[in-house]
Amino acid sequence: MQRPKKLMVTLATSLAVLGSGTFLTMHAANDVSSVSQTTAPTTATADSTKLTATSASGTKQNYTVKYRDKTTDQQATYRKQTVGTTATAKDEVDYVGSTTQGATVKLTGKTTAVTQGVMGHTYVHWNTGKWSVTAITDNADQAGNPTQFAKQINRQLAKADLPSDAKTGAITVYSGDDANQTNTVKWQSGKQLYTVSGQTAASTVKLAQNSDN
Repeated sequence: MQRPKKLMVTLATSLAVLGSGTFLTMHAANDVSSVSQTTAPTTATADSTKLTATSASGTKQNYTVKYRDKTTDQQATYRKQTVGTTATAKDEVDYVGSTTQGATVKLTGKTTAVTQGVMGHTYVHWNTGKWSVTAITDNADQAGNPTQFAKQINRQLAKADLPSDAKTGAITVYSGDDANQTNTVKWQSGKQLYTVSGQTAASTVKLAQNSDN
């Protein structure tokens, strides 16, 4: 009478081991360990700076790709996050609407922007399609020209598309390379939030433009 019981125990143990192996296989398949498993680009070149991916980690739902320029030691990151709701992802983008008040300035092409002075900085803001763009210049920077910097960014945006799957996007860039000022390009697609952050405006924007989204 003990034999059937022993067989049942053995069968249950075998199924448990099989299930564990299946789980481990599925878990491994969801892991990210290379750039090719993501929508991030392998490289991005702007203003003589070439950022190259050095590592990728996380899962297909949440991953981070890190970049470095060998010559200048400049760094950047490309991050994907999956949040609870589409509304949450949209809120995290920090999109700035076209109702911003301020003096009007003309940029390249037919683009018109609004400029504001806030706490020692000049903000030049404009909207293009689903994207809001804010170019910030430190007023203490003698070489800084807010309008010229905004024109430079607008020209770069005209040369290549931003991620096409973006439902809402926001670009915030600085004319200087202060370590305390992080340039960012954020966009949302469903519950997915993508963030590119870097030390210089041009390379940060280029990373976003080179993505597979």
